[in-house]
Amino acid sequence: MADAEARFKRGELAQACGVNSETLRFYERAGLLNPDRAANGYRLYGIADAKRIRLAQRAISVGFSLQDVKDWLAGDTAQMTAALVRVEAKMNELERLRKSLRKKLKKA
Repeated sequence: MADAEARFKRGELAQACGVNSETLRFYERAGLLNPDRAANGYRLYGIADAKRIRLAQRAISVGFSLQDVKDWLAGDTAQMTAALVRVEAKMNELERLRKSLRKKLKKA
């Protein structure tokens, strides 16, 4: 965890990111998160962890996998480039759909 100034317990981070604690457990088992441990054994997360979670949630919501996110975070530029191509293609499709819907609404 890179951000020592901000420490969150699992429930606090889950609430701040709009996910549940089980999602954080899943991300930890998948290797996306590697929290520090307090002296009492509690997991402690930082701002960098919150950013990873938000990136994962956005990516998954538009069809990417957790493995895709892990590859991006690992700096896999080939995977990031391929993802960018997919995102741009999807944005073009959505723009065409938006134009079509606007045209139909004007006729309605």
